[in-house]
Amino acid sequence: MACVVAVSFAAGCSSGSTTTAPASASAKTAVCQSAADLKQSVISLKDTDITAGAVTAIQNQFTAIEQQFHQFKSDAKGQYAPQTDALSSALSTLSTDLSAAKAGPNAGTLTAVVSAAAAVVTAGKNLATAVANTC
Repeated sequence: MACVVAVSFAAGCSSGSTTTAPASASAKTAVCQSAADLKQSVISLKDTDITAGAVTAIQNQFTAIEQQFHQFKSDAKGQYAPQTDALSSALSTLSTDLSAAKAGPNAGTLTAVVSAAAAVVTAGKNLATAVANTC
């Protein structure tokens, strides 16, 4: 069984954002760079075929996303709270579902991983859209 996370990930602009810009140019640069790194990892997750044999690769991608997400949150210093909270929740669900898939890879656990990965991609897209207004 092979599943592909099929969710588009594109940073767009929104005129209705309520986020604020970082206080300094260096802070803005750090936020923009860590957001770009995070976006690339999320795109890589989106492009991953999710199969029973690929759970380790997905786990590795998840770990990279988590590390970059922690860096982004550190750089953003509390900005984009609604979007970071949503991505944090999606990552937590993906972590749980990956653990279940590693323990017993079957159609049900892999479907849960696909769904959770799609939620991570969506939350990542929403964060990238919010950050695009700053960067």
